Amino acid sequence: MSPELKELEQQALRLSAEDRELLANHLFQSVHNQALNEIDEAWMQLAEERFRAWKEHPESGVGEKEFFERIEQKLGWS
Repeated sequence: MSPELKELEQQALRLSAEDRELLANHLFQSVHNQALNEIDEAWMQLAEERFRAWKEHPESGVGEKEFFERIEQKLGWS
């Protein structure tokens, strides 16, 4: 770690918890707000479609217990 970065880190650690959280969020977003590749875009579209379908018909969702039971069955773990 460069001396400049070390100093910046020490300054950031002196901030309030709320300010550190805001700063961390801004830094995280600056790293992860890059354009999605085709695969990521397809997964995001699928997730959004499934979320919209669930919002329209929440009764069609599967509970956590049933979800993991289905996964275990498909993997042959049960």
